[in-house]
Amino acid sequence: MNTVLGAMFKLLAVAWRPPTAGPWVEAVTSGLMARDLVQVAAELELSKEAIGTFSETFATYEAAAPEEVLHRLRRDETRLFIGLDPVVENAEGTWLQREHGVAHPVRMINNHSVAVADFMKECGVVRREKYNDCIDYLFNELDFCGYLADRPIADSAGEDADAEDAAGESSEAIEQLETFIDEHLGQWVPGFCAEVTAEAREPFYRGLAVLTNAFVQKLL
Repeated sequence: MNTVLGAMFKLLAVAWRPPTAGPWVEAVTSGLMARDLVQVAAELELSKEAIGTFSETFATYEAAAPEEVLHRLRRDETRLFIGLDPVVENAEGTWLQREHGVAHPVRMINNHSVAVADFMKECGVVRREKYNDCIDYLFNELDFCGYLADRPIADSAGEDADAEDAAGESSEAIEQLETFIDEHLGQWVPGFCAEVTAEAREPFYRGLAVLTNAFVQKLL
């Protein structure tokens, strides 16, 4: 993670991924996930109120048994995001379809998700072979934004890189990031976060939604 902006995107991407045993849940119960996100959020000068709410909700899990926390988070994640009729859609295409009145959104193959896949492809990012899930899940879009945010640093790191070419690539990556935020992330994430804040039973998801919304709103 080469930039503060890139770090925030990537840390949020990790936090929004489905809960898993091992390092992921241990980062929650040890407080590491919360400390990293708070540090970067403060560097980005996000709302103190949002950071405070996030810190308070995540403190619920510190020093708790990882197995118990994993069970609680998986249960709420399943209720919120999984199944034929989830409480909240966590992919851009299905969220926007439901927002536009579609009762049973089509996953993966819809104009929104196709547009996301095409945008990523134009930036050199393609779906992994045998990846059969939504490319426009929130954590995938955040990860992609992290890639764009850090790409100028990576592109200019080579010893043989031409300074003028590197500057051009850096400018292009920044423009691509801004465009993706305007055309995709910003079109659905604030509404998604509002729904999660209202519907989540676990403090983890409420706090994460508040912090994510504050971050995206600052970028718009």
